[in-house]
Amino acid sequence: SSFCTVFVSGERMRNRCTATTDTVCAPCQDEYFSSEHNHSFCKSCTVCNTWKGSREVKKCEKTSDRICSCVPGYMPDEEYTLGSVCSPCPEGFYSMGGNENCRPWT
Repeated sequence: SSFCTVFVSGERMRNRCTATTDTVCAPCQDEYFSSEHNHSFCKSCTVCNTWKGSREVKKCEKTSDRICSCVPGYMPDEEYTLGSVCSPCPEGFYSMGGNENCRPWT
């Protein structure tokens, strides 16, 4: 019988199990995460681009990605992970922050 261990989120597989050895797991490094069980690699955490109007609202942990949010006056740039890069509202528009789109002043 084999010794295949189900490893937990926050870890990656270092060595796959064989007929005589168990799976060897290792924790994700800093700034990497694994939110799924039995994942062979950790994913890089999202970076909140503070130069582009983004701020961190939940830190990167070994089991979950960082969450970013736009500051007031900015809206998410749709080409990037939500809230990680933001664009300033055009003239005559505003946002309260979070990840909402800019709205016209009324």
